[in-house]
Amino acid sequence: MAILHGTAIGREGVLPGVCVEIKNEQFETLFKTVSDETGLFSLSVPDGIYPFLTAVREYGDRCLEYWAQDVPARGELTLDIHIDTVEVYGLHAFHVKGAANALTVYFRPMSLQKFKSGAHDIAPELDKHNITVLIDGQQSKIYTLNRVQEYVGEDVGLLTAYLLQTSVPQDADEWKRVDVTVRDNDGRFGCATLFR
Repeated sequence: MAILHGTAIGREGVLPGVCVEIKNEQFETLFKTVSDETGLFSLSVPDGIYPFLTAVREYGDRCLEYWAQDVPARGELTLDIHIDTVEVYGLHAFHVKGAANALTVYFRPMSLQKFKSGAHDIAPELDKHNITVLIDGQQSKIYTLNRVQEYVGEDVGLLTAYLLQTSVPQDADEWKRVDVTVRDNDGRFGCATLFR
């Protein structure tokens, strides 16, 4: 059995009552727990790699979700979860073969404030200074940042996503974890984690 544990943190500090769930490819919940009054959570699961881990409290009312993808559950894994009113959805990272030694990162951010206002495109306006990328715990330099349109289905159409290139540690071919944090211009934030 593996143990996933950590602390749920919001803008004002630790968050009790955050629902942490391990999900399969169909987004069905396999295992879940809730953070205690000090924000701590712990979840025992069979060893494996799980497609998704989500965490949320008062979804759509006061917060949006934290996402982790391809979660390696072996031994002990610490995941400190940061949630607020911005969500970083669909995080992917890859090397472009034959290009510069950089990591290309894709994500679609969503703003609860924009959603509540009825905006069609709910992505916050971001610039390089609004985004932090950590690769295996080391902060990376963002070289380029591009707004792109993601088709999300006939009922919604297009939403704004971002594609960036960032520096990588010297052993970039062996990276194991990418963490992306975005902050809108009012300081509201969202985070996501991708494992490899």
